[in-house]
Amino acid sequence: YAHPINKQSKIEVGLRVYAQQVHNDNKNYINNIYIDALSNNYTYNEQVYAGYITYANKIKTFSYQLGLRAESSVYDAELTNNGMKFNNKYPISLFPSIALTKSITNKQDLQLNFARRINRPNFFQLSPYIDYSDTLNLSRGNPDLKPEFTNNVELSYSNSFNKNNTLIATLFYKYSTDLITRNQEKITDPIDNTKDIIINTYINANSSQSYGLELTSKNTITPWLDILPNINIYNASINSSNAGNVNISRWSWFGKLNTTFKIPGNWSIQVSGDYHSQTVLPQSSGGGGRFGGSGPFSNFGGVTAQGYIKPNYGVDMAIKKEFLSNKALVITLSISDIFKTRQYALFSETPFFIQDLWRRRDAQVVQLNASYRFGKVNASLFKRKNTKANNENVQDLGL
Repeated sequence: YAHPINKQSKIEVGLRVYAQQVHNDNKNYINNIYIDALSNNYTYNEQVYAGYITYANKIKTFSYQLGLRAESSVYDAELTNNGMKFNNKYPISLFPSIALTKSITNKQDLQLNFARRINRPNFFQLSPYIDYSDTLNLSRGNPDLKPEFTNNVELSYSNSFNKNNTLIATLFYKYSTDLITRNQEKITDPIDNTKDIIINTYINANSSQSYGLELTSKNTITPWLDILPNINIYNASINSSNAGNVNISRWSWFGKLNTTFKIPGNWSIQVSGDYHSQTVLPQSSGGGGRFGGSGPFSNFGGVTAQGYIKPNYGVDMAIKKEFLSNKALVITLSISDIFKTRQYALFSETPFFIQDLWRRRDAQVVQLNASYRFGKVNASLFKRKNTKANNENVQDLGL
């Protein structure tokens, strides 16, 4: 619910309830022989209750927004075949946010942001099953994982030099506790308890931090050409001494270039390329200053406390055509990873062995989207929804 108090101030409140109950019956066979030691029934019940309030106001050239979210969550799980139970309960957690903006001139702004966030482990990170599909790379979730909590601070300066050129410079610092990270462990083989095996799993590291500088510029070179370069230089480190690992730290950088060509007849073509250097934390979930938390490594298990993420790069393209006099009908054709170079690779070094691991997920996806705009739609309502499943490679050509 949003209530404008006057032209300069507004108050907004909201409630959220999220509940799910999952039952997973996992049966494993080797050469068509049922292996009881590898099979489990796993059930869990997760509930999240949240409420937030924000107040925004503007006093001459100074504007601010203050927010507070209160959240309570419960996670209960059980391996029903042996009665082993797991749970995490957070009666009340508070997440404040502050956004302060000072207009220096009509073209220059200075902004300070602070926010506390939470990132909960996903199903695969929690699932206690051993995945034997690759016998040289066994993996298992950890139902004892706790959510990670993050504090973000950003100081941004923006300058619109003219109607064709804008620059945004951002200094950022991010600190997380109970970071969810990959970890290799030695365990007794459930098939043959006379030997040990190495398994990839997840743990909560003590903490992680990242800080750096991000530069973004939007430039209209000609009426038919826009470019949007972005570069992010940052230092990221992970403290996982609680798991007996050596603390790791590394300077990294991330670069991206969006180029948009406007063609007569309401056509436009966008070509974008990005490069992630070798890093401890991926730019989208720890290295970068923005407050996003998913990104291309989120489903890959993307943070490792025993090595680093290898460089990653790719090129995407989209073609858009607007129809009708009011441009209400829009059709967009996009293709990701044109040259099939984008793969997500990890290097890890443990007391057990050195491992190079890489995966390619959804390579060269082709999408055709059609949309028709009618009436007045408040687009901000859609932006509030958490869309972790969004493909980051699909660019911003009116989608």
